[in-house]
Amino acid sequence: MPLGLGQCREVALLGRKGAMVDQAAVTATNGRTPQCGGRYSPRTWTWPRSSAAERFAQAALAAAMGGALALGMMLVPAPVGIGTHTLLGLPPCGMLATTGHPCPTCGVTTSFVLAAHGRFYEALTNQPFGMVAFLLAVGGLILNVAALAARRSWFGLVTPGGAIAAVVVLTAIALISWAYKWSVT
Repeated sequence: MPLGLGQCREVALLGRKGAMVDQAAVTATNGRTPQCGGRYSPRTWTWPRSSAAERFAQAALAAAMGGALALGMMLVPAPVGIGTHTLLGLPPCGMLATTGHPCPTCGVTTSFVLAAHGRFYEALTNQPFGMVAFLLAVGGLILNVAALAARRSWFGLVTPGGAIAAVVVLTAIALISWAYKWSVT
């Protein structure tokens, strides 16, 4: 049902998805007065301001992702497609040494490093999940830097159902990638 003039409402992420709040509450929360009669009215979404704790978490996430990307650019990928992690002082894969078959993460570091060097096709064919991890790191870095610059929070967008769906999808991609790596080694 469309809202009439004087009934302007704005959808804001204040506790639950799709919560309807009045204009004064939205203005008090995000410092912005909703515009009625505009192109997207009467319902628009606002990006909530971030708290100091959220900005700290966003900065920590951006630093971790930026550090992983920088480390990926500094490392030299192993020419055999696995073993780049040994450059970090980690032991060789025990499963590969014992069974002759790769573990679920065999080649992920090498693939990530290949992608960081701009060798995307090699990264994808070496271990697809490493390429997925690289894309998540790049996207996460961009998201967190943009959120920090705008002093906005993306944490309210994460719902329990969405988090579970992301874990299920990433697990499925990891298992498919492992099966692929198993077939090519």
